[in-house]
Amino acid sequence: MSIHNKLLLRIFALCVGFLIPVSAWGVSSLGCLGATVAEYLLPGLGYGVLGQYDKMLVLGGSRWLTLNKYLKYSKSSDYEKYYNKIYKKTELTDDNIQHDFFYSRETYYANANLSIYGNLTFTTIYDLYESGCEENTETYGLMLAPFQIWEYADEWTFWVPTVWASTVSLKSDLLTYHLDNDLTENELISTSFLQYQLVGVGEEMLFRGVIQQSLFNLYSMGFSKGISRWGSIITASAIFGAVHSGAGFTASPGVAFFAGLYLGTVYHPAEGDFDLTQSIAIHSWWDTILEHRRLKSAKYVERKQGENALNYPLHSGRNYPLFGFNYRF
Repeated sequence: MSIHNKLLLRIFALCVGFLIPVSAWGVSSLGCLGATVAEYLLPGLGYGVLGQYDKMLVLGGSRWLTLNKYLKYSKSSDYEKYYNKIYKKTELTDDNIQHDFFYSRETYYANANLSIYGNLTFTTIYDLYESGCEENTETYGLMLAPFQIWEYADEWTFWVPTVWASTVSLKSDLLTYHLDNDLTENELISTSFLQYQLVGVGEEMLFRGVIQQSLFNLYSMGFSKGISRWGSIITASAIFGAVHSGAGFTASPGVAFFAGLYLGTVYHPAEGDFDLTQSIAIHSWWDTILEHRRLKSAKYVERKQGENALNYPLHSGRNYPLFGFNYRF
């Protein structure tokens, strides 16, 4: 799906053109901004110019790898780029909803790699913004934040949403994946772990680490710290909500807005310093746990040749609720 590329372009333009003043990119701001744009356009180039060869290989190389995989799969005749042919939502009786996903191997892996590429790009933007293009190793640690449980093991703000995601009833009787015979349930489950861990990492780095922090710095020029804190949390959450469509199991704008408020408050507690570790961990595990549980309990059937969400005849013989609202953000 091309929606992620469009989202990346819009958010990056928003960050560079409005939210983030040039001075925020470091001492040699124009040079840093130029390196960031170069890295965004050509993975590895910006880091190479800066002499940060480890990140050129790790971040730039990872982006090249996933981008090439996306291009490989998306060029196949079996790739479906239109979301209305991949996902079908059908209203049944008693306010129940049937969810059907139609995936060829090429469609699934193209979309998974594009998602990974997008979130690695978010990570890159944060890394260069936060450090002012100076060498640092902190970004690597933040990418592993979901596994640094000692950092938030005693925080109820982490455990409440995580335990809820682990125990809430999903009732996936009305969720069906229609897969080609060369794509398996186990492949979806194993790929989803990396994909949704990185969703939490990339989105938190961009929306909290770049956008919310920049807004706080901007508001602080004319308002008190308290007003600036809440202003930045609310504004960043509104942007977070605006870029969520609610398609499939993606959060609706309203749910994403309130999730942004929660994550933004965790990221910037009252009278406290910015700390991405816990907000990344919450977001990553929330997404990963719900997606894993959903994939494990869904129904799987073989997709017939040419079958998609537009030509699939749905027969509604069961009536069980799936979700009261979209959970993932």
